[in-house]
Amino acid sequence: MADIVGAIFGALSCICGTPTCNCIDQHRKFNDDVDELRRKLDSLTSQKQEIESRIQEAEARGEQMVRQQVQEWLKQAEEMNVKLRAFLEKVQGVKWYKRACLDRLVCRKINMVKEMLDKGSFPEGLVIDRVPAHGNIIPTENLVGEISTKEEIWRYLMGDEVGMIGVCGIGGVGKTTIMENLHNDLQKETRFQKVIWVTVSHPLNVFKLQKKIADAMGKRLRDNEEVKMRAAALMEIMTRMRYVVILDDVWQKFSLKEVGIPDSNVQNGCKVVVTSRSIEVCSYLHCKIVKVKPLSQKESLKLFLDTVGDGVLQVPRLEEVLKLIVEECADLPLAIVVIAGSMRGVDDVNVWRNA
Repeated sequence: MADIVGAIFGALSCICGTPTCNCIDQHRKFNDDVDELRRKLDSLTSQKQEIESRIQEAEARGEQMVRQQVQEWLKQAEEMNVKLRAFLEKVQGVKWYKRACLDRLVCRKINMVKEMLDKGSFPEGLVIDRVPAHGNIIPTENLVGEISTKEEIWRYLMGDEVGMIGVCGIGGVGKTTIMENLHNDLQKETRFQKVIWVTVSHPLNVFKLQKKIADAMGKRLRDNEEVKMRAAALMEIMTRMRYVVILDDVWQKFSLKEVGIPDSNVQNGCKVVVTSRSIEVCSYLHCKIVKVKPLSQKESLKLFLDTVGDGVLQVPRLEEVLKLIVEECADLPLAIVVIAGSMRGVDDVNVWRNA
């Protein structure tokens, strides 16, 4: 159709002379410029999509974030694309006698897109490295009697000979509290770039565990990918930094590689700490076993009094009942803290006897 119209205008130009020729030239130029604007917008769309794809790949590789000017460019490019596509729709059917005036506007739009394309080159790159950041301080209880165990684990964390540490003991013995205190101490250290705390629990779900670790690192894994691909992406991220991963409350055997956690060794300086009731689980993961033992009677009584308050000793006939309650807690810190907390402020001996 365009060829037919062009042929007709060509014939008219021969018949009608210069004014008609000028009109025909303007018509042709307008069409050419509209086509050029459309091509430039297509190039802008392609450039934007390529940048977004490169950003997604860069973010998946490690501790990186998009430059501010790149974010602004992407936003401006999208707005320009939407507005100029709408503009093209409007001018497409404009009357021929208006096209000469509109052509100047189309040319300005073409130059605007050219400038936007030039700005999208970003020779300094699309992303920058994030400043490594530790996690938040975890609210926890003060330690009573577990100091030597905490110090042993700390030596392994700071030393080079042990990469995998297994903190084992019966439920309520204080494994989690010890590691919460150590987690908070690690926030003050510069040896590690990241300290990651993840509660695993039962039953173990590798997909959810991967998400928890990625979230703790401020990263996103693709939900539509299978576990193996997510593990590969997570491993690539984690190999770029020196970290401590604390896996709390692990109940069953699993493979670190299946999750995407790299081996911890002298070369990379990374550490993985597992807390579990099962020595078998820790042994399966090739952990250096650290056993957490119950408190002594003296330590149990001190923890109880620290929690409930020394004022209870002023209540007549309560000391004997108090010792019986502490014994029933089996020297387990968790049981002691729970019972003592529930009795804080109670001075009725009968209530204590029924505790």
